[in-house]
Amino acid sequence: MLLPSDRLLSSVASEFSRLRAHLTDGEASAVQSFGVALRLLSGRESGDIHGIRLQIDRLGSRLQGLTALVPADSVLRNSIDKLRTGLEGARRIENLRAAEGAWREHVAAFEALAHRVVDDAALTPTQRTRIAVAVNGWEIEDLESPMKGAPGAVAPAPSTDITTENLTGYLRDRFADASIELPMFRSLAGGFGKQTFLFDAVGRDFSGSFVLRRDLAEPVIDNDCHRIEREYALIRAVRDRGFPAPDALWVDTQHALLPGGDFLVMRRAPGVAGGSVFTAKGAIPADLVETLVKIMVRLHSLPPMPALATLSESLNTEVWDLPLERCVQRYIGGVQALFDREPHLPSPALTSLFGWLLQNIPDMPGKPVLLHGDIGFHNFLFDDGRLSAVLDWEFGHLGDPAEDLAYACNTLGSAIDVQELMAEYRKAGGAQVTAERIRFFRIWGHVRNACASNLICAKFATGRVDDLKLVVLPHVYIPQFLGAAIKLLEEEP
Repeated sequence: MLLPSDRLLSSVASEFSRLRAHLTDGEASAVQSFGVALRLLSGRESGDIHGIRLQIDRLGSRLQGLTALVPADSVLRNSIDKLRTGLEGARRIENLRAAEGAWREHVAAFEALAHRVVDDAALTPTQRTRIAVAVNGWEIEDLESPMKGAPGAVAPAPSTDITTENLTGYLRDRFADASIELPMFRSLAGGFGKQTFLFDAVGRDFSGSFVLRRDLAEPVIDNDCHRIEREYALIRAVRDRGFPAPDALWVDTQHALLPGGDFLVMRRAPGVAGGSVFTAKGAIPADLVETLVKIMVRLHSLPPMPALATLSESLNTEVWDLPLERCVQRYIGGVQALFDREPHLPSPALTSLFGWLLQNIPDMPGKPVLLHGDIGFHNFLFDDGRLSAVLDWEFGHLGDPAEDLAYACNTLGSAIDVQELMAEYRKAGGAQVTAERIRFFRIWGHVRNACASNLICAKFATGRVDDLKLVVLPHVYIPQFLGAAIKLLEEEP
C-alpha cells in the first residue's frame, strides 16, 4: 500500500473527532468509541515495536524506583529484580505481536507483585502508601500514553475549519458591519485541491449568495493557477473581457480571523452543475455542442491581457509568443519536472506515459491560446438548460486549442461526438484541429489528472495535508485516469 497505514488511521481518527460536534449524544458516544479505537491503532502502527519498548522502559524505570522502598534482602525485592530482568528480555523481542504478548505477561506479573505488597507484613503503612502511589502513577501514564500518539508524533495543528461563527466574524470585521448574519452556510463535497463553501449573507453593506473558494493550508500543486491568488487574477481578467466566469469580488492572503489557506469570495452564479469529471449527468441540452464550441472559441480568441503578463510559468507574455509546438513541449515537460522534483507516490506508469507524450507531440501550426484546462460538465453551471457560468480556473494556461476540445471529449464521454465537436468548433470560427491532436490531448488530459492526484496523495502520505477524502484518489480515481489513457493509447491513430 502506497499510503502509510498510520496516516490513514490518524486521519480517520481526526475526521471522527470533527464529526462529534455535529451529532446527538448517542451518536457522539458511538463516534467517540470509534475515535478512541482508531487513535490506539494509529499509535500502535506509528510506534511499532518502539512503542512497546517505550512502555517496557517506563515500567523498568518505575520498578527501579520501587527497589528503594523495600528492604534489600526481602522476597519482595527479589521479585522486583526478577521482573526487571524479564523486561530486559522482552525488550529484545523483534516481532511486534510477540512483544505485545510478552508485555501483557509482565504486566500480569506486576499485578501479582502488587498482591505481595499488600500481603507483606514487613512493610510499614508509609511504605505501602508510597508504593501504591508509584504503581498507580505508572499505570495511569501507561494507559493514557497510547492516546497521546507515538514517540515523535507531531501534535495536531490548530483548527483551520471555516464555520458560520468565524466567517461571520470575518465579514463583520471586513465590512465594519456588526449586523451581518449568515442564514445559510455549508461546505461543498468534492474538489481535492481546494475547499469550497456556499453561504448567504444579510447585512447593511454586504448581502446576497456567495461562494468562498480556498486553498488548502498546504498548497498541493504549485503550477498553472492552482494558488488562489493566480486563479482570482485569471477569473477577473476573462470576466472583464465578457467571458461567463464567476463574479470574483476579492481575494484575501492575510485573513487573520480565518487561519488556513488563502481564499477568494465570488457571487454565486445561478444554476446547478451538469455532471462529474468522468461523465455528464442527466439529459443534455440539444444545443450543447453549439454552446460549448462558442464558449471555447470566445475563450481561445482572447488576446494577451496585461493582467496576465507575468501570472505563471505557463501563462505569461513570453509563452504567448512561442511557436505552439514548443509551447506544448515546454508545458508537458514542465509538469513532468514538477512531478519528479516534488514528493510523489512512485509511479512507473506515469513515468512511461510522460515519456510517450514528449516523444509523440503532433505537428501544431499556429500560436498558443488561453485555455481553461478543465472544461467539462463538472465545471459548468446550467440554469434552465443554459450554460450560466464556467467554474474552477486553476488549470488555466496557454496551449493548443485542441487541448480544451480533447478535455471536453474526456469529461462528456459518449454524450458528445468528437467529429461533430471538431466540425462545430471550426464552423464557429475556431482554428482547424486534427483528430491526431485530439487523441494526443485526450491521453494528456488523463495523464495530467493522474499526476495531479498522485501529488495530492503524496501530501497526505507525508502528513502535510490531512483531509480524509484524499484517500479515494489512489485507489479510485488514479486507476480510472490511467485506464482511460491506456485505452486511448491502444487505439489505432
